[in-house]
Amino acid sequence: MGSSIEELLEGYKRRTYSPIEITNNYLKRIKEMDTTLHSYITLMEERALEQAEKVEATWKNREKMNLYGIPTSFKDAIDIAGFPTTNGSKIDKNNIAKSNAEVVNVLEVSGCITLGKNNMSEYAADVTSKNEHFGNVLNPLNKNRTAGGSSSGSAVSVAAELSIGSIGTDTSGSVRVPAACCGVVGVKPTTGLIGMKGVMPLSWTLDHIGVIANNIDDTKYLMEALTGTKYGKFDDKNGLNDVKIGLPNVYFNEFNDNTTNLMMEMVINHLVKLGAQLKNVDVSFLNNDSLKLSRTIGTSEITVGHNEKYTLHKQSYNEGLVQTFKKGNNILAFEYLNALKIREEWKFKMDSLLKEVDIMITPTMPILPPYIHEEQVFNGKEYEAIGDYMVRNTSPFNFTGHPALTMPSGMKEDGVSLGFQMITSYYREDLLFKTGKIYEQFIK
Repeated sequence: MGSSIEELLEGYKRRTYSPIEITNNYLKRIKEMDTTLHSYITLMEERALEQAEKVEATWKNREKMNLYGIPTSFKDAIDIAGFPTTNGSKIDKNNIAKSNAEVVNVLEVSGCITLGKNNMSEYAADVTSKNEHFGNVLNPLNKNRTAGGSSSGSAVSVAAELSIGSIGTDTSGSVRVPAACCGVVGVKPTTGLIGMKGVMPLSWTLDHIGVIANNIDDTKYLMEALTGTKYGKFDDKNGLNDVKIGLPNVYFNEFNDNTTNLMMEMVINHLVKLGAQLKNVDVSFLNNDSLKLSRTIGTSEITVGHNEKYTLHKQSYNEGLVQTFKKGNNILAFEYLNALKIREEWKFKMDSLLKEVDIMITPTMPILPPYIHEEQVFNGKEYEAIGDYMVRNTSPFNFTGHPALTMPSGMKEDGVSLGFQMITSYYREDLLFKTGKIYEQFIK
């Protein structure tokens, strides 16, 4: 059985195996492993096998289906007709979707087989992998460390080979953080590039659909299907000689632990060996208000979005969400509108900066994936909530809407992978895939 999209497609082409066989293999693996990992909330066995039969029946037209027979999964904030969209909450356990989300239709038309709905932080409001209703999602690399969130089940299903790829959502890092924690690739594309129809938002102005997969090629294949864009194949003969890498002067290097600093030194050295040019870039406008501004927008919007439901089910929400709604009700209209105003200013500044370089790099997180019991971390000056600390480097790019991709750096500590993040100009996801692919081949 192939472990990548390209290998699976080649196996189908040679008739080494069939979509039904592959689907059964994945379903069996999920049943054997997921009782402890908790990466799925809903396993769609009957539906998946029906899809596999239909895909197999279209063998002669497989060239028209770019993702013929590829097993995928979806975060449980994404509608699939006839199944509950729980959003990781018992409140929505009977919330049966009437139609598929747009992203589901696009991938299934491309030939993907949907295995099920992935576990997640309740209402996508937490960046750790805890869920009291459907079980805490465990990191397959080290079960003592968080798998990240809120798309925790998506990242774990990919890392544990319980799906080839998974579709999640990202409000402040909810695709990239769990991808980094679990040692896989996660991309948050340009804001609005992938439609959110049929997806439960946390924040309608910050949310992005994102893709998680085991490698750059698989991520690219899924993104091509979702966007209708061909990102092409990349020739690595010239390495990264034509790529200019931006190194931020502040913010992204202020609160890193020693291991993260060593990882970034290694990444930079690898990029230089590959021929990349380096340039220092000024990100001083991203002051320590960055996270506060994102929280002002996100907290306001989740509070408005849940207002009616909270009135009906107040006793069923977890304490963290209750506190979030209290904060949301105390945010002034001035604060919200001011955050939107600053956001527009920062979009322009970030876009101007990214015209000086092709890609900017940062650690995906300033620290190793925290232990699952950790609630706070000492940042060198004071104790900070672990959730805020984990999204410090990812949230600015939801705020500005620029595409960002995390991938394994090649360094591991305590069994877990350390990820680094690449950011580029609007609609230049091709640069992320090119640079990521060449780096990925270098560290193999």
